[in-house]
Amino acid sequence: MQVIYQNEHGLTFPLFEKTDVRGPSSLPLFQYLTQQAPFQGFDPQTKEGRFMDSFLRDKHPEIYADDGIKWNFSKFLIDRDGHVRGRFEVTTELSAIEAVIQSLL
Repeated sequence: MQVIYQNEHGLTFPLFEKTDVRGPSSLPLFQYLTQQAPFQGFDPQTKEGRFMDSFLRDKHPEIYADDGIKWNFSKFLIDRDGHVRGRFEVTTELSAIEAVIQSLL
């Protein structure tokens, strides 16, 4: 079942529908986000960061090779004016994201 969301500004997008977030068939939103906030790597200071880095390099080098989204739960912070202010990979602690959000308030 496809549900379409529309807000008061006329923005529409499908809800509850599988979409591509990588490659040429990805939604324009994800193409824009990854262009504005390229992949900076995983934090080598954390066990999780080292694991994800090693796992993707070994098992999925095609995913690791570009700026595309690497894994579920990658997060992008967008300010109230629509500018991408940060990209946070799945291994980023929420406290680090909170600090960036606080700096924008």
